[in-house]
Amino acid sequence: MSFTPGSKRGQMAEINMTPLIDVMLVLLIIFMVAAPMLTTGVDVNLPESTTGKNLQSEALMVTLDRDGRIQFEKDFLQVGALRTLLRQKAAENRKRPVMVRADHNIPYGRVITVVDAIREAGFTQVGFVTQPLVGQAPADAPAPVVTEVPAT
Repeated sequence: MSFTPGSKRGQMAEINMTPLIDVMLVLLIIFMVAAPMLTTGVDVNLPESTTGKNLQSEALMVTLDRDGRIQFEKDFLQVGALRTLLRQKAAENRKRPVMVRADHNIPYGRVITVVDAIREAGFTQVGFVTQPLVGQAPADAPAPVVTEVPAT
């Protein structure tokens, strides 16, 4: 409440908004700084999976062998040639899923380079081929399963 000198009305009730706005801005800044710290990564051991679906018949297959070489349609290619071929395939059908088969010991950066080439070509359905966990899959389950990765 405040009293205005020379006023005939006497006391006037009003809320001072400045401290409230200051507190809200400080809280906003705290949450903006703290939010990125809350999203930390965890160590994971890939590539075994108990779920997935078999898309082998309709999907394109890109393979990275243990030496880091890229195989696409039975040919070994460099990343630039892979991009060119993927663009040609994307011109035919962008909805077609692309499966990435990578050796367990391939560096993560090499796999991401291949995934980036696939996405740059225009494909949105990218999946990773994994083997089912030993002893947990039914006997009649297909060997390769695909774990789909949503496009960002």
